[in-house]
Amino acid sequence: PDGLKHRWEKWQRDCDNLPDVRIARCFRPQHMQVKKYELHHFSDGSSSGYGQCSYLRIVGEDSAHMSLVAAKARVAPSKITTIPRLELTAAYVSALMSHTLKEELNVPIEGEYFWTDSQIVLSYINNEAKRFHVFVANRISKIHQLSEPKQWHYISTTENPADHASRGRTIKEL
Repeated sequence: PDGLKHRWEKWQRDCDNLPDVRIARCFRPQHMQVKKYELHHFSDGSSSGYGQCSYLRIVGEDSAHMSLVAAKARVAPSKITTIPRLELTAAYVSALMSHTLKEELNVPIEGEYFWTDSQIVLSYINNEAKRFHVFVANRISKIHQLSEPKQWHYISTTENPADHASRGRTIKEL
């Protein structure tokens, strides 16, 4: 349709940038003496969608190295959903990804951190007194099964790498 033609053509032109995308597949730099491994999970939701990304942080004797391990992004449902619900769903996906990565990575994870730019999600996770509606209660219950509230931290939107997953980026921007 004419309403989408411009966006479609812009997307097609952006595909010419695909050969320039490079993603390092090795998590650990060569010759690095590893002291510990940590997982850091970032989540974000927006009116466009929600997403999460997980990084493996390798701490060495005199330096640290971060590698993207996995990421997931989903388009927001066509049914109208609130931003806090999308943010909570992204946090839920982060908790699920945590479980998967701990099973699949063959390294001893000594620390695990979850990051979100939603104060509402952090309040949900840290609240033990209030009962929630079914949607929220089910996701909070699963998050509590897979993580501890003390593992969840605030990160500003401008520093949250999951912001790219929730709002989308062109190949050139990546």
